[in-house]
Amino acid sequence: MKILYTISYLGISGGGPSQSIYYTVKGIREMSLTTDILTYQPASNDKFISKEDYIIALPNKKLPFSYSPEYRQFLQKNPYDIYHAQGVWTYPTFITAKLARYCNKPYIITPRGMLYPQALAISKLKKQIFLKLFLMNDLNKAACVHATCMEEMQHIRNLGVESPIAVIPNPVSIHDFKGHETFKSFQIGYLGRVHPRKNIERLLYVWDKLNLNQTNVELVIIGDGNKQYMDFLKAEQAKLNLKNVVFTGFLTGKAKENTLNSLSYLVVPSDFENFGMIIPEALIKGIPVIASTGTPWEELNTHNCGWWVDNDVDTLAETIQKAIDTPENERVEMGKRGQGLVKNNYSVEVVAKKMIRLYDWMLNGGAKPEYVYLLENQNK
Repeated sequence: MKILYTISYLGISGGGPSQSIYYTVKGIREMSLTTDILTYQPASNDKFISKEDYIIALPNKKLPFSYSPEYRQFLQKNPYDIYHAQGVWTYPTFITAKLARYCNKPYIITPRGMLYPQALAISKLKKQIFLKLFLMNDLNKAACVHATCMEEMQHIRNLGVESPIAVIPNPVSIHDFKGHETFKSFQIGYLGRVHPRKNIERLLYVWDKLNLNQTNVELVIIGDGNKQYMDFLKAEQAKLNLKNVVFTGFLTGKAKENTLNSLSYLVVPSDFENFGMIIPEALIKGIPVIASTGTPWEELNTHNCGWWVDNDVDTLAETIQKAIDTPENERVEMGKRGQGLVKNNYSVEVVAKKMIRLYDWMLNGGAKPEYVYLLENQNK
């Protein structure tokens, strides 16, 4: 069985999608299944998440729709048994689905959160047209659609997608993350893209509401992104006269690892997240997480390794105060429970095995994996 993953971008700045795709393919290959990734060269100010010979890089011409004739040519000349397209609204996914159908090969599409209502509301008219003309056909003729959580599956179904949907989470490389030992100071952090829908400003308002400026609790905002929004955040910090708020900018490698490693808690106040890779990354390091109900992480509550709460200022303030007041021994125990949750459910090995079983079912039939969901009127 030969599998090809197709995606328009696999650079470090691609964040969670780049990382999860890389680790998924790496895990599958470690189980002796030939799997390649077809993508474009990263931008000049970026680099690939990893340098592997199975990452096939085509010239990045920066054309609209991520179009490239080389992409089509490669797919035409290099046959695979299964095609796994990542993301939607781009030429790589469109041409992958089209040529897979032409060759009578099964293909799977992973929307990567791009079919959430909040995502569809951005450039709404263009997406409605593309959805009607191309994407719905591609999704409904796919052998399977891959969602990373049950909530995403429901959004996909609500659009009218009738294909089987596999719910498989993104993987976390548990060997890459080592737990921290002691803290020089009490730090609560945000890590991720700086964008208005992330609601980072609410953390500043929480700091002001709880008068945390007069304490040794530090807020560390790790990441970069929308310049206008970043300027707004820094202006709000100045207006509120918050002295113990630090903006680190975009970090990678050891700098990111060390900074994340210094946190007592991670906070994810987003309106919505398809999966939220940073959450299991923090958990595997023994860092409890406070995440909004806009993320698919109710397990923070059910496994008592954090808090899954609404993201309004009052609720966040109440929850962050609980976290600050939690005795250190209890915080450490929460961290251990979070590590167990990730090891048992989100490791590269666990996710890779699920993917391989899914591919085998797509190609050869047989018993349907329990994490594949069909429409109610389909045979189960």
